[in-house]
Amino acid sequence: MPKNIKNTHGDTKTPEYYASESNPSVNSDAKIEDPDERGQWGNKAEFILSCIGLSVGLGNVWRFSYLAYENGGAAFVIAYLILQILIGKPMYMMELIISQYSGRGPTGIWAMNPSAKGIGIAMGLISLVASIYYNVIIAYTLYYLFASMQKVLPWTKCRDEWLDYGCVEKTTHKLETCTGNVTLDQGVKCLCSLTNYTFNEGLSVNCTNTTNTAVAELYFYKTVIQKAPNMYPSDMGAPIWQLALCLLLAWIIVVVCLIKGIKSSGKVVYFTATFPYVILIILLIRGCLLDGAIDGIKYFIVPEWKKLASLDVWAAAAGQMFFSLSVAFGGILMFGSYNKFKNNVYGDALLISSMDLITSIIAGFVIFANLGGMAKQIGVGVKDVAKGGYGLAFVAYPEALSKLPPNQLWSILFFFMLFTLGLDSQFGFLETTLVCIQDEFPRLRKYKTHMCIGFGVALYLIALPCITPGGDYVVTLMDFFGSDFSVLFIAVCESIAIMWVYGVKRFMKDCEYMLGHAPRPMYFWGFCWSVCAPFLIGALFLYRMIKFKSPEITKGVPYPRFALGIGFSLTALVLIPIPLVFLYKLFTAKGNVFERLRTITTPDANWGPNDGSMKQHLAYNLDMVAKYGVDNPEVVAYGDVYTHM
Repeated sequence: MPKNIKNTHGDTKTPEYYASESNPSVNSDAKIEDPDERGQWGNKAEFILSCIGLSVGLGNVWRFSYLAYENGGAAFVIAYLILQILIGKPMYMMELIISQYSGRGPTGIWAMNPSAKGIGIAMGLISLVASIYYNVIIAYTLYYLFASMQKVLPWTKCRDEWLDYGCVEKTTHKLETCTGNVTLDQGVKCLCSLTNYTFNEGLSVNCTNTTNTAVAELYFYKTVIQKAPNMYPSDMGAPIWQLALCLLLAWIIVVVCLIKGIKSSGKVVYFTATFPYVILIILLIRGCLLDGAIDGIKYFIVPEWKKLASLDVWAAAAGQMFFSLSVAFGGILMFGSYNKFKNNVYGDALLISSMDLITSIIAGFVIFANLGGMAKQIGVGVKDVAKGGYGLAFVAYPEALSKLPPNQLWSILFFFMLFTLGLDSQFGFLETTLVCIQDEFPRLRKYKTHMCIGFGVALYLIALPCITPGGDYVVTLMDFFGSDFSVLFIAVCESIAIMWVYGVKRFMKDCEYMLGHAPRPMYFWGFCWSVCAPFLIGALFLYRMIKFKSPEITKGVPYPRFALGIGFSLTALVLIPIPLVFLYKLFTAKGNVFERLRTITTPDANWGPNDGSMKQHLAYNLDMVAKYGVDNPEVVAYGDVYTHM
């Protein structure tokens, strides 16, 4: 195989470019390197499965379903579908096209607009933050996986120390406060008044000071994460050794699978990206056979149309879309950069983004069918068993699975499915950070193994506060401020930097040169890229800012000010490269302000297609005009334009 030549900027050029010593543009610092040094997918299946694994993660199983439940059922799904068509799919395609065209990762693609390179750095940082806390959640799945192998599932039996919390071994109706009416109070237990002790003494029935709490909930909060009552430093405590071991195992698995980059992870995804679908289908069939399953499904799909008028629903749908598709996290840019130049990325983008939506809907049916069956069995409404976030994955669903014989088998399958779902996304997060560093410092690529191990050790140590009794608050803080809150801003900057500064017409020409045709329908994609994405994302970001609501320790109790200060500092750390790089480029450029702006927003001399054609001098030693953004191999000679395809 012929070798490519690489200069100190890390830019690969074809041998023809340097073929003649008389060529005045030959760099004296050129060196020979293996063309596969950066890496390339072994085949298209590895790329498709890796992208599906990145986009289809833990959030598809619990986050999508709960948000749909809380935001009007099918109304939320409709909002999600509209936003995916107008924003999600176009941005997913945009990131795949630009990275495949250039063969560059999240930081390298900004050779087309040097002033925006901070966006790529921010993507690397946001993926780094996500990889820290995401692996903690994967550690939870491993904890439950091992706990599922016991003779009696530990979240099905109350412990003596939990009785004071009103532990019950099946979810029941929430206790109401005693009314004093013998007829109303006598049939069931009721709650004592918290303030009127005279009233309690006059009751004709024995009241209780605790409400009913499901044993599965107590197991998660009291045994697994041992959640502290508050998040002040004095409440944090030491790392929980069981979770520390599970987290260590999770990082060992991630490092082993990523130790050779995509050459190793590309093989692992054949299993990790397909196995969850097998389990989801089995659980769907099993769940639909339960008595009461139809009630749960109705709760999931029957819309509350008035919810569509609420901006909160649209903001929730947008947040879930970015979290699920991993748009603006850098992983899509990283995976696309390993593609062959002529790969049909247009069809790939539509397939992968559609699979993300389909998986979310399937998971919704699975979860609500099982919750409906559990609600019917214990005589409560579906709304009384559906919980959000961790509650759905580690409280309500384990309780539902405990009703399915043999319960150990179903629990093992479910938590192993969650583990494989999380593993794929974790691959993408960590590899994105590593690629950002290696693309900026190409000499480090030969130390892939050392970097992967080093990052694994360092991030494990950094994540230890997340597995203390106060760790749940830390995870929420990192998710809210380090990822969820920041990604909308990065997405706005990304769409503006590419579609407004680099130019939607130039982007279309790049796509046409690479694929042989512009994206179809061209005007639809152009409208979505240049209008819908920046304006809608920007509006949703502003809405989130205006309607900012702090994470809560308990219902109605927001995080303390020092925690919010840490959270906003984390947001600033992730986003600060965007303005800093822009200002650095502006102040170091030459000329007046307008000349500087033109210089730093003009594609540099290294920008061009990854097939090498832009890097070759064509006939008569004529220079390319690519640096002015015409991304086809054009040459200008005496006023005439000659095109070489």
